[in-house]
Amino acid sequence: MSDKLARARHTRVNSPDPARGEAVPDRAGTSHARAANRPKAAGASFARASAASHARAAESPRVSATPAAHPSGASHARAADPGSTSEIFVGGRHAGLDRTAIAAAVAQHVVPRPEPPLDPASAKARLKAAPPGETSEIAIGGRHAGPDRTARPRDPFEPSTPDPRAARPQADPGSTGALFVGGRHAGADRTAPAAAAAPVPSGTCMPDPAREEAPEPENAAAAVGASAALVSVCVMISRITGFARTWAMAFALGSTMLSSSYQVANTLPNQLYELVVGGMLVTAFLPVYLSVKKKLGQHASNEYASNLLTIVVVLLGVVSALCMLFPSAIIYTQSFYSDQAQMATATLLFQFFAIQVVFYGASAILQGLLNANRDYLWSAIAPVANNVIVIATFALYALVAPHDPQLALYIIAVGNPLGVFAQLIIQMPALKRNGIRLRPRLNLRDPALRETLSIGAPTVLVMLCSFSVVSVQTAASYSFSESGPSILAYARLWFTLPYAFLAVPITTTMFTELAEMQAEGNTQGVKRGIVSGTNQILFFMIPFALYLMVFALPLVTLYHAGAFTMESVSAIASYLAVLAVALPFYGVNTYLQKVYSSVRKMGVFAGFNFVAGGVQIGLTMLAASDVGDLPFEAIAAAEAAFYVVADVCLFAYLRRHLGAFGLRSTLRALACSLALGGLGAAAGAGVLFALQTWAAPLSGSIPQALAYVAAGGLVSLFVTFGLALKLRVPEAAFLANIAGKVKGKLGR
Repeated sequence: MSDKLARARHTRVNSPDPARGEAVPDRAGTSHARAANRPKAAGASFARASAASHARAAESPRVSATPAAHPSGASHARAADPGSTSEIFVGGRHAGLDRTAIAAAVAQHVVPRPEPPLDPASAKARLKAAPPGETSEIAIGGRHAGPDRTARPRDPFEPSTPDPRAARPQADPGSTGALFVGGRHAGADRTAPAAAAAPVPSGTCMPDPAREEAPEPENAAAAVGASAALVSVCVMISRITGFARTWAMAFALGSTMLSSSYQVANTLPNQLYELVVGGMLVTAFLPVYLSVKKKLGQHASNEYASNLLTIVVVLLGVVSALCMLFPSAIIYTQSFYSDQAQMATATLLFQFFAIQVVFYGASAILQGLLNANRDYLWSAIAPVANNVIVIATFALYALVAPHDPQLALYIIAVGNPLGVFAQLIIQMPALKRNGIRLRPRLNLRDPALRETLSIGAPTVLVMLCSFSVVSVQTAASYSFSESGPSILAYARLWFTLPYAFLAVPITTTMFTELAEMQAEGNTQGVKRGIVSGTNQILFFMIPFALYLMVFALPLVTLYHAGAFTMESVSAIASYLAVLAVALPFYGVNTYLQKVYSSVRKMGVFAGFNFVAGGVQIGLTMLAASDVGDLPFEAIAAAEAAFYVVADVCLFAYLRRHLGAFGLRSTLRALACSLALGGLGAAAGAGVLFALQTWAAPLSGSIPQALAYVAAGGLVSLFVTFGLALKLRVPEAAFLANIAGKVKGKLGR
């Protein structure tokens, strides 16, 4: 060891007392000269170095180093955390050691204050594990990030901590002690309010608000469950009115060519919206919006949403205008197996319905904004307004049609877009309550817009595949019957009803959680979300698929009114019984789309959808041809094949990409749901058989069909989910909580 370091090891470096202007004596009774005076012993090299160090220290007054205890009694490490100043905490991997401690204790180890072990899921643990170049708010990365300026080399004897009160007025807003954070989206200087609130004594460490550990939710699963319950209630109300809407359509139009024309014209705007921007908005808007809001604040997220809304309205407005100008060409994509002379009514209705494309796009953005702020009420209840208006439209049609069929047709043509518009405007008041301010804004260079396109562009391929599949399916149904599209629509209402009640609340709330966990880099949380969401969907969808097979005939009989005949009831019931096989795979597939969106792998999702779509299109076209002489139900079997192929491929990729994440529990949930659902369906089938044998067979009466469904359905539900609660199946915890609350209410 050199003579200089040896002497430094046994020499205590003291900071000048700014009030007295002289050195503070150490424990050994030694004292240093005033920092402002140069030492008289000019011959010693270390004395010169020490004097230079003290002279520089005098230029930045009020810099102190508090000694800390050490076994050798010679440690000069401060009690403050390494890398902290008196006002601003500088963290991260590359923040370096406290240079003031090094200047005070040359060639000695700086011993940090012991810290208790941290919970890996806590905010402080995530902060300490932050990657290089990341502050508590904004990650600095990429090719142009430059060198890490927080760890630039310095003279170890040079004081590195200026007077915070002198440095504060000169600091730029949004800057830390070593790293400047600027730009339009830097946000307000969060260190200034804390610093300006009161004078801070020298040497006092102020906590950084950005680094204070955020309160962790006590029970995230309970929060998700509460949101899911709210969405479930709203969706239940929406679906009840949706059933009333379908019943009104069945009463007014029946299962006829007019009904098929209405279905084609009403479905096309939604398909076109999804093809152009719908899939992109559903998958990319929520993750990007949450990322912008978390990193840049509410104002920046409002600007991004305003920009996207403006672009979507303009783009879909152009699409809507083209549809109004060339309706026959668009209708042909859904009826290429049929004589186009029979499509005149569908063409007329589509010209009026085309404006719905714009309303769907704007409504999707508003719904995404409310969901991102965890305000699920109005976005879930908005379809009720649409359904009420359309119900009134069909009722008015039924009154006018016997006297003036053409006027009645125009009533439907105007009423349908009016209902979609009501669905849009009912969500607007909730935006203001959540601090969301939207205005016309067009900025094609917005980085968030580019990120949205990069995430959502593969979704356009998914929607292109979906559009092709639905077009072939609709056209093939015309080859079996002129009422083919209406059969698909009536059966699909019962098919999607269990999914809407039980799976949509899960996928809606979990998508927000998955997107947030992915933004935080919580891969383990994402994996747990994939498994738990899938298990929950299978737990509900498998039993209800079996129930649809058993109760298909009495369920469809509920449509038997007005223009709806018993021949239509039999055709739809047979199709529904086969389509029910696809229900659990359909529910899981829609959830996996949100999963792939949250992990930014929509390109992979699109590729597997093309594979599955090719299988379905091939089977559907085979059914429509005269080669196999297949029944109408073959179209439903082809749809089930699509979801099976897609789900298998998607899970295989996730297993390879993320590693093991507990799919054995999914297999257990699958087997358990099959067993419990099978028992419940068998019990319900027994009740239905007994009623038809000893009471009366189904005769087409709506009250009779409703009574039979209620009797057999309640038995099925009691057997399946009662056993699940008794056996304490994990996926039944949600039902157990509801049952406990109901029991508590009744016990009062």
